[in-house]
Amino acid sequence: MTGLIVRIVLMTLAWAALQGSFGVGTLLLGGLFSAAVLYISNPLFSPEGEQPEGERRRPLLRTWRVLVLILVFLRELLFSAVEVVWYVLQPSLSIRPAVIRYPLTVETDREITVLANLISLTPGTLSMDVSPDRSALYIHAITVTTDDGRQVIEGIKSSLEKHVSRALGPYR
Repeated sequence: MTGLIVRIVLMTLAWAALQGSFGVGTLLLGGLFSAAVLYISNPLFSPEGEQPEGERRRPLLRTWRVLVLILVFLRELLFSAVEVVWYVLQPSLSIRPAVIRYPLTVETDREITVLANLISLTPGTLSMDVSPDRSALYIHAITVTTDDGRQVIEGIKSSLEKHVSRALGPYR
């Protein structure tokens, strides 16, 4: 309960700062919006069956991990965009597109969906399908240097998938 109140207060203060007014009406409206956003996003912070009985939830840690995931995605977005621009500006087209079978370590539908969407939003890659047993994701990559696509797999595992798992998966 304390974590919820802290998040509402922080979000309300951020709302008031963005509005440029700390009046009573702004604070009340910010508090209402903050409570509504937290109510709607509650499954993000406390999915059912995630923790053993009696273990304390850590919503501020979860919030920090989501923020880190966003920053990691923005970094990947920037680097991928620069790489795609480099391919486009070269006089000869030196790409080697391929479809890669990416083995998943994330397990929940939420994690798989977010990972697939982040991959699709990153220039040069596109999520195509999830295997029926949810053990693999099929990705189209604009350039693959090896036959098995190992550099693409390692790049996604070390950045996006690791942070998706930490931000949205079970508490670790």
